[in-house]
Amino acid sequence: MVLQILLIISIILQLSAAVIAIRLTRMTKYNFSWILFTIALTVMSIIRCGEYIQAVGDKELRLPTDFFVWLGVGTSLCFAVGVFYVQKIFKYIGRAESQRRLTEKRLLNTVLRTEEKERLHFSKELHDGLGPLLSSAKMSLSALKRDGILPANREIIDNTTYVIEEAIRSLREISNNLSPHILNDFGLARGVGNFIAKLPAKGQMKINFSTNLKAERFDTDVEVILYRVICELINNSIKHSGGTEIDLKLMLNGDILSVVYHDNGKGFNPSAMMDVGMGLSNITSRISSLKGTCNIESSKGKGMHANITVHLRPDHGKRKL
Repeated sequence: MVLQILLIISIILQLSAAVIAIRLTRMTKYNFSWILFTIALTVMSIIRCGEYIQAVGDKELRLPTDFFVWLGVGTSLCFAVGVFYVQKIFKYIGRAESQRRLTEKRLLNTVLRTEEKERLHFSKELHDGLGPLLSSAKMSLSALKRDGILPANREIIDNTTYVIEEAIRSLREISNNLSPHILNDFGLARGVGNFIAKLPAKGQMKINFSTNLKAERFDTDVEVILYRVICELINNSIKHSGGTEIDLKLMLNGDILSVVYHDNGKGFNPSAMMDVGMGLSNITSRISSLKGTCNIESSKGKGMHANITVHLRPDHGKRKL
């Protein structure tokens, strides 16, 4: 009785597995190995049914022994040959995963390039459009001051001139932040140095910047992305770390461009912060678009350390000014 119950359970399981395998055949693009596995599972279901008949049926219904032997041989062959061909399924899955990653990387590169293109466009519009208008207004006010005017009116003109000067200064800062002209004209090292020199909170946090770069120029994507990443790291330290010192090294060793960054702030949990906001995830995504590596380590009370490396491939175009 126990054997009969076990056979019934086995038949149900084998039939269920065979039905599922048949349904999945289309998803595997009718792969030959999967078809063999499906046939083997179906034959095994037939064998279980035959064994049940042998166990509960009378002598007239019992099947010959050779019948089960041939079915077993066929099942073994299907499984054996299927195993040899199953690698095709894994190769197909690997190709699909590789294509997905390539598509994501191309999409990310397109987004980053579009973002930088729009930044450059807005920067030029502000610098070449609004900038001259403000300068003209300032010149007109200066011309008025040369004429004989009342002291009260002179004070108004002086205040208006000051406001325009502040607007021009702010406009230049905004334009430079959108698309830093020194980075575009003189390269990564000068761009980073200029950014550090103009930080309004520089007096509150000491920044030690060292580099062995001189006049080297790299592909625009490399320079812009590394510049944005370094700026993001510095801004995060100034705003959130509560530290007093930053050590930043930008080094070129052969075809490897590396950034070593450390602050002495309060630290954080990198895995938890990766899901908060766009800071760390944005940094890792940008470096990944260059096929570089970005390791960020931090713990409470021990500051933050970032190690970024980018292998300069031929398409990254290292060059001299």
